Amino acid sequence: MKKPADLSMPLFLAASLLLAASAPLRAADPPVHYQAQPTNTTVAIQGTSTLHDWEMKGPIIGGFVDFPAGTSFDLSRTNLPGLKDGLLAASVTARITVQSIKSEADHMPEVMDHLMQAAMKATNYPRIEFHATELKLQQPHAAGQPFVFDAKGELAIAGVTNKVAFPVSIAPLGKDKIKISGTAKLKMTDYKIDPPAPNIGLGLMKCGDDIKILFDWTLLQTPPKP
Repeated sequence: MKKPADLSMPLFLAASLLLAASAPLRAADPPVHYQAQPTNTTVAIQGTSTLHDWEMKGPIIGGFVDFPAGTSFDLSRTNLPGLKDGLLAASVTARITVQSIKSEADHMPEVMDHLMQAAMKATNYPRIEFHATELKLQQPHAAGQPFVFDAKGELAIAGVTNKVAFPVSIAPLGKDKIKISGTAKLKMTDYKIDPPAPNIGLGLMKCGDDIKILFDWTLLQTPPKP
């Protein structure tokens, strides 16, 4: 006599598939969110002129950074959690208010402030804004040293947006804080800014086209925004 078919295994598989289909999907782990802080942050714009070098400084960089889940900047390690194929898939938005940047000149600093705000069209474009598109870790990374990346992104100044690339370093500042530092070398004319040439003192002062933006940006780890 032919034995009846054993239906226990097919029934078990069918029940398992049904339960799996009806179970709620597990939400992806949230990113590691860092928010800009109003302290221990500086930004400087440095340039040259026919009279002397000049510098303007500001104390505020707004914005945020989202790193992949599990990212941790532990300087005792040679590897970086969250890295994939040498890249850190971070979302970076940094904003600098033009009027917060002031001249460091000893004589008539307000004149330089006015010149630079006018040249950068601060009334119509009050902020410098940067969005990173890529952070590539410079390897090998030595334990005990900040993590150094080649950053690529888009920088908007005076209504003009250009692709830029420059190195940045990231290091922890105690619990839940990091500092991002870097220097970006630019030309004013790339952003359709005419280098100021005021008639000051005994003759015409003409600023050079090349400038550098230097920054130390402090951020605090906070829960990600819903």
